[in-house]
Amino acid sequence: MADKKTGAAKHSADYRDRKKAEAERLGIETLPVESAAGTSAELAKAMKAHGYTQLQELLQDLHRAFIAVDHRKQARRLKKPDAPAFKISPKLARRFEAASRAELRCEPGDAS
Repeated sequence: MADKKTGAAKHSADYRDRKKAEAERLGIETLPVESAAGTSAELAKAMKAHGYTQLQELLQDLHRAFIAVDHRKQARRLKKPDAPAFKISPKLARRFEAASRAELRCEPGDAS
């Protein structure tokens, strides 16, 4: 025996169907996103600082801004910086090499 839907269930099903049809008509798709735990707290701060009340609005504005720039600027924005951006200067390299040689002279048996 098939269960008959109540008036509320019919209304809910109709509402979901209307929302789905509207999304299809407008070309709206849902993108599930996973992010690191600290990201949401930082996004909340940025939203408050820049007057956003909904995350979706912020993300759509970021998407539009990214798409609006030319390919070179997109590539530059996507380039991830080195973790600490630590660079060894020539002076530091010379000091390290001198210290290494001095240590090897003190304990020559450790050299490979």
